[in-house]
Amino acid sequence: MGSLGTFLRYPDDIHPLLKMKRAIEKAEKQIPPEPHWAFCYSMLHKVSRSFSLVIQQLGTELRNAVCVFYLVLRALDTVEDDTSIPTDEKLPILIAFHRHIYDTDWHYSCKFEDSLFTSPSHAINILLFNRFYSIQTLGGTKEYKVLMDQFHHVSAAFLELEKGYQEAIEEITKRMGAGMAKFICQEVETVDDYDEYCHYVAGLVGLGLSKLFLASGSEVLTPDWEHISNSMGLFLQKTNIIRDYLEDINEIPKSRMFWPRKIWGKYAGKLEDLKYEKNSSNAVQCLNEMVTDALTHIEDCLKYMAALRDPSIFRFCAIPQIMAIGTLALCYNNVQVFRGVVKLRRGLTAKVIDRTKTMADVYGAFYDFSCMLKTKVDKNDPNASKTLKQLEDVQQLCRDNGVLHKRKSYVNDKGQSNNLYIVMLVILLAIVFAYLRANGGKKVFKKMGSLSTILRHPDEIYPLLKLKLAITKAQKQIPLDPHLTFCYSTLNKVSKTFSLIIQQLGTELRDAVLVSLPLSLSNMCVCLFYLILRALDTVEDDTSIPTEIKVPILIAFHRHIYDRDWHFVCGEEKYKVLMEQFHHVSAAFLELEKGYQEIIEDITKRMGAGMAKFISKEVETVDDYDEYCHYAAGLVGLGMSKLLLSSELETVTPNWEQLSNSTGLFLQKTNIIKDYLEDVNEIPKPRMFWPREIWGKYVDKLEDLKDEDKSTKAVQCLNDMITNALIHVEDCLKSMAALRDPAILHSCSIPLIVAIGTLALCYNNIQVFRGSLKLRQGLIAKVFDRTKTMDDVCGAFYDFSCMLETKVDKKDPNAMKTLNRLETIKKVCREYGGDIHQR
Repeated sequence: MGSLGTFLRYPDDIHPLLKMKRAIEKAEKQIPPEPHWAFCYSMLHKVSRSFSLVIQQLGTELRNAVCVFYLVLRALDTVEDDTSIPTDEKLPILIAFHRHIYDTDWHYSCKFEDSLFTSPSHAINILLFNRFYSIQTLGGTKEYKVLMDQFHHVSAAFLELEKGYQEAIEEITKRMGAGMAKFICQEVETVDDYDEYCHYVAGLVGLGLSKLFLASGSEVLTPDWEHISNSMGLFLQKTNIIRDYLEDINEIPKSRMFWPRKIWGKYAGKLEDLKYEKNSSNAVQCLNEMVTDALTHIEDCLKYMAALRDPSIFRFCAIPQIMAIGTLALCYNNVQVFRGVVKLRRGLTAKVIDRTKTMADVYGAFYDFSCMLKTKVDKNDPNASKTLKQLEDVQQLCRDNGVLHKRKSYVNDKGQSNNLYIVMLVILLAIVFAYLRANGGKKVFKKMGSLSTILRHPDEIYPLLKLKLAITKAQKQIPLDPHLTFCYSTLNKVSKTFSLIIQQLGTELRDAVLVSLPLSLSNMCVCLFYLILRALDTVEDDTSIPTEIKVPILIAFHRHIYDRDWHFVCGEEKYKVLMEQFHHVSAAFLELEKGYQEIIEDITKRMGAGMAKFISKEVETVDDYDEYCHYAAGLVGLGMSKLLLSSELETVTPNWEQLSNSTGLFLQKTNIIKDYLEDVNEIPKPRMFWPREIWGKYVDKLEDLKDEDKSTKAVQCLNDMITNALIHVEDCLKSMAALRDPAILHSCSIPLIVAIGTLALCYNNIQVFRGSLKLRQGLIAKVFDRTKTMDDVCGAFYDFSCMLETKVDKKDPNAMKTLNRLETIKKVCREYGGDIHQR
C-alpha cells in the first residue's frame, strides 16, 4: 500500500487505499468458469489489477468486450515494443494482427529479454489504466510471454462476442497495426508526426472504445465524436511519452524515441542529451514545451466526458484522464523526469478512484491540478505565456461548468477520518496529552481545539503545539519594569498571538509598537504602538459613550499619551483594565526615544481626528469607505513603516506611503467583512462600515442582509465587498517583497496571509450573516510555522487565491471582476515567489 513515511505525511490516503485494495481482491475472485474467459480475466488481473477493478463496474457484455479489446491491443503492443524482434519479422505480424485474432491456433513467442516490458510504454496501458493507477502493472516479461504463448484463449473469447463488438475490435486492430508498422521505419520528426504516431497507438483506442460503447447501446454518438475520441487517446499517450522519457531512451537493445525532433531539436543535439545533468536547464524547458503541447487536448477530453450518459462508462473513462492531468502537473518543470521515475503517489490514485463519480468531480480535479501546474510556471520559460494561456482556458472551462467549491481539493486536500485512522490518532493524542500533563501543559492541550477538528486535520497537531508552547513561553518573558510589565501582560491578555509575533523583533523596536490593528501586527515600540491604538479603538468602538464625550477624547488622544494621570473607563471587560490603568502605557511611552514618540503621536493624532469625523458621518461611498479604513488602519501601516525606518532595519521605497496604506486597508476591510454580524448587532447602536454604494445595490437597509429571505442578495453583496478588498493585495505583496529583515517580514506577513485566508473562507459564504466565521486555529498555527520567506508569502497568497477562485459562481454579478483580480494576484505571486511549487 505504501511506506509508513508516506502514510504519516498523507494519513487521509489510508481509507481510499484500503477501499481500493479490498475492491481489487474482490474483483480477483470474480473469475468466470469458462476456461478461455478464466484465462482472459486472470491474465487481466496479473498485468493490471487496477484496470481489472474498474471494468468490473461495466455491464457483463460490455465488460467482456473491453477485456478482450485490452488483451488484443496489449498483445499487439507487446510485439511492437519488443526491440529484439527483427524488423522484417515484426512488420508482417503487426500488419496481419487483425486476422490472427480470428485464428484460435495462432500464437507467438516474443524474444524480449527479462529487462523489457517491466512497465509497458504505450497508450493502451494509459487508456486502459495500468499506467495511471499507481498500483502499477504487477506482471512483467513472464505475464506477457504467457499471453502471447496462449493467445488462442483470447481468440476464443473474441469469437464469442457479438458481431458489432468483433467488427469494432478488428477495425481498430487493423488500423493500429498498420500505423505501428509505419513508425517502425519512420522517426518522429515533426509535431504532425508525433500526433499521427499517438493517433495510431492511442487515438484509435479512444475511437475503438467509443464504438464499443455505441455497440452496447449505452451511449450515443455526438457529431464530433471521432475527433474528441482521438483527443482522449492523444492526451493520455502524450502524458505517458513525457513521463517515460528515461525508460524509453534507455531501452535495450535500441532506444525508443517518441519525442518529436521539432521540439527537442531546439534544446539539444540528440534526444538522449537531455538526460545529462549539464543539460538540465534545456531539458526542463524542452519538457515544459512537451507538457504545453499535451495540454491542447484537454478541452476535447472534457467535452467527451461531459457527453457520456452511463455512470460506469463515465468513471471508466474519467479516472485515467484525471491521473493524466495530475501526472503532467507533477512532471512540469521537474528535472526528475530525466533522472528516474516520476509518478503520483498511490494514495492520491486511490483518492481519484474513490472520488470520481460525476462530471463536477472531473471539473474540480482538472481545476485543482491546473492550479498546481500553474504555480510551477517560470515566467522566464520560453513557453510560459503559451502554457499559462492554456491553463487559464482549462480553468475557465472548469469554472463555467463545474461546482468547484462543493468538493474536496486534490491540491490542498482536507482529508477524511476513518475508523482505523481514528484509532491511530487517539493513541497519538494520548501520548501527547500524557507528555503535556507531565510537563505542566494540560491547559495548552485543552486550548488546541476540539478533538473532532484535530482528527479531521491531523497535520495541524504539531504546528498547534509549537504555537501554544511559544505563546506560553512569551507570556513568561515579562520585563521587570512595572510599566512594561503591565504593557506586556495586557498585550498577552488581549492578543496572545500578537504578543508572540512581536517577540521576534529587536527589543527597542518591540517596545515601541503597542498599538491596535484590526488584524494584529508586530514588539516594545511595536507593543506600545499597539496598546495606544488599541485604547483609541476601544473608545471609538464603545457605542454607549455619548458623541459629545467621545469626539473630544478621540481628537485629544495624542495628548493623553503624554499624561501619566489620564485614564478613562469604557469598552469590553478585557479592555477596561487597559483604559483604567492607561498611565502605565503613558509611562512606558515616555521612555521611548523621541523619534519613536513623534511617530506614534502623529499617527494617533491623525487617527483620532479621522475616527471623530466618522462618528457623525455615514460611510456612503466607496471613497468614504477607503477614507475611513485609511484613518482606522491605513495610518497604522504608515506608522509601522515609519517605526521600521526609524529603527534603520528597513529602507524607504519610492511608493512606501501608498503600499503601507494599502496594507492597512486590506487588513481593515477583511475585518469589516468578517465582523458584519457583530457590528450590525452592536448594542445600543449598530456600527455600520459597509459602504451604501455597495450594499445599496442589494438591500434597502444594511441590517436586511442578515434576513434569511435576503440570502442570495446578501451573498452577492458580500462577494462585491471581498472583490473590493482584493484591490489592495498587489500593493501588500510589493510591500512585503521590499522588506529586508526576516523577523519584520515574518511579523508583517502573517496577518496578511490570515487576511487572504479569511476572505477565501468568507467568499460566497452565507455564514458571514449567521454567526462567527474565522480560520481554524490549526491553519493559523501552520501560517505561523511555515512563513519564513517571501516565497512562503507568495505561495500562501497563491493557494488562498486558488481556493477563493473555486468558489466564484459565474452567475455572480461581479464574477468577472473577481476572477480578473485573482488572476492579477496569482501573476504577482509568480513574479515575486520563485519557488511557489516547492513549499
